[in-house]
Amino acid sequence: MNRNFLNLTEKEKDQPIFRVIPVNRLFELFSNKQNVLVKPKLWQDPFENFMMNSTGELEDGRLFSISFREHFFGQCWTKTRESDAMWRIYSHDVTGVRMATTPRKLLTALYTSDGKFRDINCFIGKVNYYTTSKLKTLLQNHASGWITDSTGAGQAQTLLFKRTPFKHENEVRIIYNSQGQVTEDLFSFPIEPLTLIDDIVFDPRMEYGVFSEHKKRLRAFGFKKRIVKSNLYKAPNLKFTFDR
Repeated sequence: MNRNFLNLTEKEKDQPIFRVIPVNRLFELFSNKQNVLVKPKLWQDPFENFMMNSTGELEDGRLFSISFREHFFGQCWTKTRESDAMWRIYSHDVTGVRMATTPRKLLTALYTSDGKFRDINCFIGKVNYYTTSKLKTLLQNHASGWITDSTGAGQAQTLLFKRTPFKHENEVRIIYNSQGQVTEDLFSFPIEPLTLIDDIVFDPRMEYGVFSEHKKRLRAFGFKKRIVKSNLYKAPNLKFTFDR
């Protein structure tokens, strides 16, 4: 499974990654024990999946598109533990919750759920960020090798590029190649939330009573790990000595 980690050091495989989702989605995850990936075409940045959406040209001048681009599914996580932007973007209605896991745990869940082709289907990797001109150069110089890579890693690697204005997202992505077996825009695979999730943090703006009810419900599912309300906006108690 080691070859299915892309752009990640050995140490990073076991370091925490984070994802903010609506609280109702968290409880669905605990109830259904399914993690849901989406097709990259649903991601907001128009440059997402830019290689697979590009047009190739054969030596005789004929143009072609990449036939397997609809086979891929992904999900975005981040290495950034917490930020004001993260809560405001992904929890704009103050009902968000941040869950934590590690790349190794997340990939293992996907890898063990797949069949005999899991070595060429299941990947997790850190996103690299480039200027638009650099992305175009990468496309020109490496696209043919990546899209014909028989190990599957090359195709997955094409989903690990973003433009530098998005560098603050500090993303890690889990990627699945369905080999055309899934025609919907969503793909689910089984997980065990009590094992996969290491930590749960609720929006710092959430009312404490609401947080307490959510915490009780999670405990009822058997989750015994850390559950807290973020104190990002809590003012520190500062003191100073006045010298006359």
